[in-house]
Amino acid sequence: MALSMRTSDAGLGLIRSFEGFRARAAKLPNGKWIIGYGHTDSARAGLRISRADADLLLRHHDLRKVEALIAARVLAPLSQNEFDALVSFAFNLGEEAFLGSSVFALLNSGERLQAADAMSAWRKGRVDGEVRVVDALVRRRAAEKALFLEHPSGRVAVPGAMLRPEFDPHAAWMISPERPVVIEARTDGDLTRPSRADQGESAPQAAARAVSERISRILQEDEAAGPVTAPSDEPTVDEITKAVSALAEPETADDTAAEEPPAYDRRRTARVTPPLPAEPLELTEPVLPPAGSIWDDLEPADEDAEFDEPSLGVVRWLPYALLAGLGSWGIIHGVRRWMATPAASELARPEQAYVGPLLAFGSAMLCVVAVYYLYRAINSRD
Repeated sequence: MALSMRTSDAGLGLIRSFEGFRARAAKLPNGKWIIGYGHTDSARAGLRISRADADLLLRHHDLRKVEALIAARVLAPLSQNEFDALVSFAFNLGEEAFLGSSVFALLNSGERLQAADAMSAWRKGRVDGEVRVVDALVRRRAAEKALFLEHPSGRVAVPGAMLRPEFDPHAAWMISPERPVVIEARTDGDLTRPSRADQGESAPQAAARAVSERISRILQEDEAAGPVTAPSDEPTVDEITKAVSALAEPETADDTAAEEPPAYDRRRTARVTPPLPAEPLELTEPVLPPAGSIWDDLEPADEDAEFDEPSLGVVRWLPYALLAGLGSWGIIHGVRRWMATPAASELARPEQAYVGPLLAFGSAMLCVVAVYYLYRAINSRD
């Protein structure tokens, strides 16, 4: 039975760019050998290959199995761009991982956009014993997703003035705070393995370097423009010295009246007017309340009395605060479980899809009730 579709030149170019070319066979950490554009079946020690032969091996041997797998197991009709993207995706993941992915399940259920978004989940790899987000995998998934969504008839024109995009909070949960690592294939003798590449300066270091270069450029421009002269209305050094000396050693009233104040003081006198001294208050005898008033019934406070109000207040609102914190934790845990449940698991076990929403909704109700009674307990004065 002949295959209905084959990988186009665009798909081959995408696969070759991310797989990389190896003219000499190298040994992988799992004991296998690799040569050409990711070929492992017939690779062995000491084998060499040209780019033309590696291209023929990729096109007519390695991709044949992946193309047959997609033609046999993917039930949805595919365009050429979608087929090329799936071939690259399945060739990178492997047959078993592709058939167990949510991309495969969503595609067979007719959800093409969701299947394209699900490709981004396969961006981690084990580097130096740690499972990390890999920069090369992030870029490969983005290229495959873009190729998958490229329609043969062209792009749908929707001007921004006609339809402004709105923020999707559900898509924001897909953004991972984990920083991806940049890796490269390092070969030691015949052994090749993925290892972290030297990324050079970090993002804060690059920002600091840019700020330093900008400051240096501004200073160079200022030096080229010449020295900056002070405005004529600013006081000189001698005027400031005389003003400070006058404050430190005040002269008599006669000498001050005879001597003309310096220019700095003349300018400041027109701007700031010192406040007039306030008249001293005369002390009078204290006014006592008349005898027989209501003030006679008041008793002095007992200094040895103990007040339990603060402790009673804490006991009153502490349980509601704990319930509010428990409800907040349940909301976060329920939403995370809801968003982390893959679509493939929802299709296989539908009852698992309701655990996250029910936990989030119940925790939200508990949090609202606890916050209400917490507010009443804090503001209660009984």
